[in-house]
Amino acid sequence: MTPAPNIEASCELLRELDITIEEARSTPESFGSWFIRATAKGKLIRIVWDGRDGALIIQEPSPRGAPSDWGDRWIAGNGYARKTSELREGVLLVLDS
Repeated sequence: MTPAPNIEASCELLRELDITIEEARSTPESFGSWFIRATAKGKLIRIVWDGRDGALIIQEPSPRGAPSDWGDRWIAGNGYARKTSELREGVLLVLDS
């Protein structure tokens, strides 16, 4: 099982990359899941830790424009080639695309 990334450490990483945190919320009752909504370079992104599935996901808003509709752009964790420790590289990859 992939260890859960820490929300505070993930927020700090984003700040080091000059990314503005818009919202960060943890839901311990949902398997320790959490999300961070942030903006950088004119892009809105959301980073989600899915505690049930052990997956760290970087998402962008759906092109359809629905406020609750997000598309996965990068996934790491259990059963994925990427590791959760590669979050920095994942964020930079998504922002540069």
